Amino acid sequence: MDKEYYKDLSARAADGDAKSFSKLYELIYRGMYYTAYYTLPNEKDAVDAVIGAARDGFKSIGRLRSEEAFEAFMMKTLCSRIKTICKENSETSGDADENEIKKAFMQLEDYMDRLCAALYIACRLDVSIIAAYTGTLRGSVKKRLSTALRALDLE
Repeated sequence: MDKEYYKDLSARAADGDAKSFSKLYELIYRGMYYTAYYTLPNEKDAVDAVIGAARDGFKSIGRLRSEEAFEAFMMKTLCSRIKTICKENSETSGDADENEIKKAFMQLEDYMDRLCAALYIACRLDVSIIAAYTGTLRGSVKKRLSTALRALDLE
C-alpha cells in the first residue's frame, strides 16, 4: 500500500471515519487473529480478544500520535486484551478440535511465552517491537522466545 494513502487513511480514521478504519484493519486482522489464537487457550477467547481490540481501537484511535503507528497501536491494544483474558480465565480449557500447531503452542504454560512466540512467528515481528507491544523488556522477550522456540522445536 502506498505510504501516502496509508497516512491519509490513518488520519481519516483518527477523525472517526469508520470506512478508513476498516480498510486499515483489513491489513492487519489476520496477524491479530493468529496472535490471539495461538496465545489463548480457545478460539472463542481469540475471537473475543480481536473483536474487543478492534472496538477499543476504533473508540480511542483519535489518540493516535502518528499516522504510521496504526498497526503498533492495534497490536498493543490486542496484547492488553490478551493479558486481561489470561488473567481473568486462568482455568479456561482449550478447543476440542485443536490443530497440531495450536497443541504445540498450548504446551507452553506461560501465556507470555505463547504471546511472544505468536508475535514472532505469525506476525514476523522483531524482538524490540514485541517488547514494545507487550510492555516488557527486550531481554525478557529474547529469553521467552528462546524458551518458546526451543519447546516448539523451531530453534
